[in-house]
Amino acid sequence: MITQVQKMLEARRYTASDAEDWDKLIDHSVNGTFLFRRGFMEYHADRFEDFSYLLWRGKELVAVFVAGRVRNTLELQTLVAHPGLTYGGLVVATELKYPVLEEAYSVLLEAFQAEGFSKLIIKPVARVFCRQATEANIFYFHQNNFVLTRRELNSVIDLTQSLNISKGRKDNIRKARKSGLTIDCSNDFKSFWPLLIDNLWQTHGVQPPHSEKEIILLQQKYPKNIKLYVARLDETVVGGVVLFLDPLHGFAHTQYISANERGKQVGAVDAILGHILAEVHGNFLRFSFGISTAKGILNSGLLAQKEGFGATVELIDVYEKCLL
Repeated sequence: MITQVQKMLEARRYTASDAEDWDKLIDHSVNGTFLFRRGFMEYHADRFEDFSYLLWRGKELVAVFVAGRVRNTLELQTLVAHPGLTYGGLVVATELKYPVLEEAYSVLLEAFQAEGFSKLIIKPVARVFCRQATEANIFYFHQNNFVLTRRELNSVIDLTQSLNISKGRKDNIRKARKSGLTIDCSNDFKSFWPLLIDNLWQTHGVQPPHSEKEIILLQQKYPKNIKLYVARLDETVVGGVVLFLDPLHGFAHTQYISANERGKQVGAVDAILGHILAEVHGNFLRFSFGISTAKGILNSGLLAQKEGFGATVELIDVYEKCLL
């Protein structure tokens, strides 16, 4: 039930004419990231139909809701926040008082039902990506019959503290240096992407969410936010890490990490990660390694590698709400 408060919010579905207002709110929000800028979100508009909303209080934009629907799907009545991104949902300009948060969800849920949706799936923005983290959303979900359907394990490092890299990881970094491995920030996606595709398929039986063409397009649009670090032996790329950086919101995130057999033998990934951490430490507040689970199943070896760099656990949850 909504706390008694005068309803002043209006939900309007996003249109192209809202792009400037949208991006401005994202840049100054407490829990938005550059992935929510329209230029990033719309690169895969052919696969996902946008169903995002803006929440207005008169002429003031106070929040947006990042969501969409998969095109060519049988589940046309399912709204996902967001189907083409790691996370989505409510993004606020400044932290909302709880009664206003309740009203925001009330107005949004009414709008979703009016569009004919019968189910809502939300992947809230994780704490590590928030300039000002809050769990008000989680409490609202608990109070209003949202169901926790999935829980993944992310690894994060507090970059305001001294780095705490284990002896094992340091030994791997030294081994990589002795092998003649070199590391640099590069735009050589054409060399790294086939290596990434092969490794993901051999290890997990999956393809990367971005194609080579898509990641190159996005990096050209956001060169300060998307960087590729590669490791080379004898001028050949043997490993790499794609880093997503958001200086406005204070985080760096490893989007892709991969090495071929030769790279694994010389500790290429550890060497690249050590190089990156030395670069971002003192320049960013938080570091996200990404999840060490697949549909809730833990990859213990992957988690151990991240813990060797001093990472601790943070949860990433998915919630569902029946709208009928």
